[in-house]
Amino acid sequence: MMKKFLLTFGLCLLSAAMLWAADKDEKTELEKRRDTLQYGLESEITDMINTFIKEEDYSFSKELYAAFEATNNTAIRESCIEYFTRAKDDRLEDYALEILEDPYDTKTSTVNKLISYCAEVGIQSAAPLIMQLLDDESEDYLDAGLRALGSIGGAEEAAFLADYLDRDLTTARRQTLMKSLGGLKVTSTWDKLVEVARDEDENLYVRMYATEAIGAMELKDSVPVLMELFESSEPNVREYAIKGLSYYNSHDISAFMIEAFRDNYYKVRIEAAKAVQKWTYRDALDALIYRAQNDGETAVKNACYDAIGALNVAKGNEFLIGILKDKKKGDSTRAKAATVLLINGDRESVAAVCEVAKEVAVDKQRKNLRYAIGKEMAKHKSSQYEEVCLLFLESDDASTVGTGLDIWKTNRYGSCRSKVQEIADREKKTAITKKAALILETAD
Repeated sequence: MMKKFLLTFGLCLLSAAMLWAADKDEKTELEKRRDTLQYGLESEITDMINTFIKEEDYSFSKELYAAFEATNNTAIRESCIEYFTRAKDDRLEDYALEILEDPYDTKTSTVNKLISYCAEVGIQSAAPLIMQLLDDESEDYLDAGLRALGSIGGAEEAAFLADYLDRDLTTARRQTLMKSLGGLKVTSTWDKLVEVARDEDENLYVRMYATEAIGAMELKDSVPVLMELFESSEPNVREYAIKGLSYYNSHDISAFMIEAFRDNYYKVRIEAAKAVQKWTYRDALDALIYRAQNDGETAVKNACYDAIGALNVAKGNEFLIGILKDKKKGDSTRAKAATVLLINGDRESVAAVCEVAKEVAVDKQRKNLRYAIGKEMAKHKSSQYEEVCLLFLESDDASTVGTGLDIWKTNRYGSCRSKVQEIADREKKTAITKKAALILETAD
């Protein structure tokens, strides 16, 4: 009897131990990601970093910095550099400066990524090191270096680049150099840029970038030059003259932009709409609505929708709501109107979008419109989306549920949490259940 009891007791202990071990082995999605970063194959780690970048998830900076310091694998290192570049995270600054000072024992692709990293993060102390690399006339770093100096350089770098124009460069590099000069906005180069912009024998793209750069300097003397360049028979020069003029805000410029809507070249009309949006020129509303209704180019219509939304006045909002609710319009057009209305954030406008979102949440013929509205909602915090979020989470369409999870991740509605938990707890594990589990874990 005692032997039977001991055997039964032992089996119970073994079962308990096995259950404990199984429970212990059941790791969360967050723990699995961290394990992959620490122990995964090169391809697994780089794929995961690419996923972080795609999802704009920069919460793994600490783990990736540790991985960067520990590894000698070039692919992993370069993926980490790309991650920190996108995150605009300065923790690689010391390493980047050390390599740029003496780059010749480091793989060229790595050096170029570090140059781009310094430009994106804004590490100005890298500028003289990059300028030295360009002065050595090394082809390996020329393209990345020219672009970077336009972001982090100053007066000295601008003078260096202006002199660089006289070197024997490919057309593509002259274009890059001119864009960099424009980015620096150093007024001492103004005369040189005006000369280039007016030179009809110069490469068209170099002229275009010089034209915009003149405006970016925001000097009063640039305005008459840009208006003169707008009279060019070359449509691309007219386009960039409007880009240049968009740096100035005045009644005269507003009138000029309205007149530019008449230009036959569609990109000129797009730039005029962008300028109206930037400075909220309300006297351009009627012209914008006309172009949005009648222009033959979808890109122009979309630019006009953006500008109308930015003006955020009753007449413009009513026009956009009319587009949104018009079931005869295509889904892409209605989605564009919805996006603009959500961005401007007017409560009445958002309510109109929510009304349509609730309709399409259960309409199998309007999936594209549903996804587009949900994707935009996921970018904003608003109590008005709560009902829409729950409808999306209750859908039998996986992509709709995924979009609902994105909306909840941004807004964390208390009424929807149990539904998110239910999705995470589903017995059949899918990409959606894993996504729900990860969102809940990071939310806690």
